[in-house]
Amino acid sequence: MQRKSSLKISIVMSFFLLLFVANSPDRQLGELSHKIAFLKKGEVWVSDLGGQKMKQITSDSGKIDDFQFSPSLKYLAYGRIIRFEDEPGLWDDTDKVPQCAVCSIKIMNLETGNVIKEITLKEDRWIYISKWLPGNKLYYYGSSGLDVSGFYTYDIQKDLMEEIDYEKSSSILGAEYCADGSLKTYVDDSGVGKEFRMNLHLVDVKTHADRILVSKRSIADHRLANDLNRVAFVEVEDVEKKYYDNLWVYDIKGNSLRCFYRGPANAKSGGVNGLSWSFDDRFIGMFFQPNATVIEVKHPDSCWRIQGSDFSWIDNGRIVFAKVDDTYLYSLETRTSDLLIEGASKPAFLWKKDY
Repeated sequence: MQRKSSLKISIVMSFFLLLFVANSPDRQLGELSHKIAFLKKGEVWVSDLGGQKMKQITSDSGKIDDFQFSPSLKYLAYGRIIRFEDEPGLWDDTDKVPQCAVCSIKIMNLETGNVIKEITLKEDRWIYISKWLPGNKLYYYGSSGLDVSGFYTYDIQKDLMEEIDYEKSSSILGAEYCADGSLKTYVDDSGVGKEFRMNLHLVDVKTHADRILVSKRSIADHRLANDLNRVAFVEVEDVEKKYYDNLWVYDIKGNSLRCFYRGPANAKSGGVNGLSWSFDDRFIGMFFQPNATVIEVKHPDSCWRIQGSDFSWIDNGRIVFAKVDDTYLYSLETRTSDLLIEGASKPAFLWKKDY
């Protein structure tokens, strides 16, 4: 009788142990990795890579305008629409003034599902999410409508909001970190007139060793390869008032520079990074909407062009992107795109990073 009771207790304990493991925070976070996140009906959702097994992450009255998952996948920051106001500008009396969403920024703890912070700026009507920084810090900025009025960070661990001075903010805005957070690249400038140059820096985050890799008249974007041996960047070249995008790759070990692509320039947004290496570093995506260009590194004459927005690699040969109000999947192998999720916008591939 005692052996039966012990066996029964052991089975019950094993059941609860399995239940705990299945619902542990680490497992829940792991379930977000290698998923596609997107907006649908004003809420954040995730799905598998086939657009199936969809799961709603937020429930905020369908008022979400934008979102970003932290690199650790522990937190989600999103812009929550409070109201709409007239877009600032000079308008004719006959013009219908466009409406612009005024949002707060909410931060959700994905382990608990609770919103742990809501950020508003009293002096600025508009605030926007920029990016996540190492240490679970959110970087964002405020706007009076016509220009940027301030840059800020929010440290989740310290529950501390800090305003960043303009000189420091310019290096943060354009900084890019590798997957483990050990290296970063950023751009600053030097000189005036004909001597003006933009300088691409490589920084060892642990030792703070900082060196300039290359200087050009213009550097619009930059991204470290996953092998950490190369840096891709875009130079915008002005030739008799015609503008071209030049894609360069700097070999860090070999200390060499090579141009892989030259074509008509696409529009770019400050602080929005459009360059992206495939996970095996075989391809470089110039993901500048509305016309993305993909280059094969070993055969730079091989070129793919995709029309859309919010481009993101999901593996070494496929790219998820948005077009109008739907999300599509593009295959480099077949050069075709297929509807993946109807009524879904701003898709992003999620993968856990170590910073």
